[in-house]
Amino acid sequence: MNETTPKISVIVPVYKAEAYLHRCVDSILAQTFQDFEVLLIDDGSPDRSGEICDEYARKDRRVRVFHKENGGVSSARNVGLDNTVGEYICFVDPDDWLDGNCFEHCIRLAERHHLDILQFSYKMISSIDGNVLSVRDYECNPINWETFVKADHFMVCVGGQFIRSTIVRRWYLRFDENLHLAEDQLFMMKTMSKSGKIAQTKCVYYNYYQNPNSATHNSREEDILRSSRALLDFGERNPIFKPQIDRMISTFYVTLLASHQNAGMMKSIYKEARIKIKNLNFIALKLLRIVSYLNLEIAGKTVLVYLRLRKLS
Repeated sequence: MNETTPKISVIVPVYKAEAYLHRCVDSILAQTFQDFEVLLIDDGSPDRSGEICDEYARKDRRVRVFHKENGGVSSARNVGLDNTVGEYICFVDPDDWLDGNCFEHCIRLAERHHLDILQFSYKMISSIDGNVLSVRDYECNPINWETFVKADHFMVCVGGQFIRSTIVRRWYLRFDENLHLAEDQLFMMKTMSKSGKIAQTKCVYYNYYQNPNSATHNSREEDILRSSRALLDFGERNPIFKPQIDRMISTFYVTLLASHQNAGMMKSIYKEARIKIKNLNFIALKLLRIVSYLNLEIAGKTVLVYLRLRKLS
């Protein structure tokens, strides 16, 4: 490894991850391309995760560990961003893992085409039986960021990305530590808007472990409202991202309805967003928008009936 500037900085935010942290870190250290550093950010984890991080640092000089008080995944990722030295940044969550030749293939593509962002494809893995639930394998040749966004099949989660670090440093791009949902989507949209060339590869290298304990599966009303407002405000300043933001805000609203939480405050955000039907990709989201032209209260009840019927079928 280059002693001063590794090609890749891998940031892993760690919290309550002792059950699967070995799988994650081992998949990184086993990469066929070896010029990288690993930043393990122990976010005040109450289990043995911090000790496991230290064990890796003692065994491998490429591993650096940072211990901090618990502040959430965004604050942990930001500590990583504050300390990276690599030319490209890659995020891996501690319950996920990479396939062995990911870095070798992706760094070659990124350097050959002078990319600011390279997105590689991923699998969704069931935490119940380990089966593959779905595969996302889009491909896109290098193009400018506006054309890439308008193509509307990009990934907005930070896992599965190579990001040129100079973009992040020049614009001081950081995760919003006040958000517990959609913080990675907002980070990626901001990063794209500051980038030059972006591409996607169909090669499936990232393995998402569908963890039922993640924030996405345990959404609170206040978190949904705060993130929806942040998405709406960003979209007003960056209308090119409206299709993606329409889908996220609509999904948040349906999530509130499905969990029988009070969706009252969300109604005003939904109305303000002026959702366009053409931007929506699921029947529940389309139903919500179509019926909302008549009455938003009736629209919510219609979606609930649809979701119940779908569950029964």
